[in-house]
Amino acid sequence: MTTAPAAPSFFLAGTMQGARTGSNLVDQSYRAALTSTILDGRPDAVIHDPGALMAQWEAECQGDVRAAHAALSELPAVHRSELAPELLALTEMFHHLTRLAATSDVCVAWLPGHEPSMGTAAEMLSAYRAGRTVVSITAMCQNLAVLACSTVILPNLPAFREWLARDVRPSRVN
Repeated sequence: MTTAPAAPSFFLAGTMQGARTGSNLVDQSYRAALTSTILDGRPDAVIHDPGALMAQWEAECQGDVRAAHAALSELPAVHRSELAPELLALTEMFHHLTRLAATSDVCVAWLPGHEPSMGTAAEMLSAYRAGRTVVSITAMCQNLAVLACSTVILPNLPAFREWLARDVRPSRVN
């Protein structure tokens, strides 16, 4: 008896905050474009979208999290042991997402232009260390973190679409 292979899972890493402060986020429309592109080529794919997961998690506590986060800029020093409970929960969500990147078959890192993203770098490193496929969509092919943690670096969404149709070989660590 032969069992069907499991549907591949994709983690959508990408700039959220980038170099901005507070809750000033990068346009997140790339998430829908990546999801559509993946599902066009792999209709059975499981998509892990941190943007959607964060929005779902924040739904009940967004105001409190944003207020506590904004208050950090007024502190002379930030000590983890003194963080508000909302911020401790936020940092745990960050760690949860990096672990999710490590368990997904493919980590797709969207890094447009030349703006680095520390969160995306952490997700990429987590996936890379777990032996997963890391696809970076960026012009930053000379950035050491991108170079060191990517299985393949592609310049744009059309190149990703081509790679997905032709070359996708998700890594699985069991």
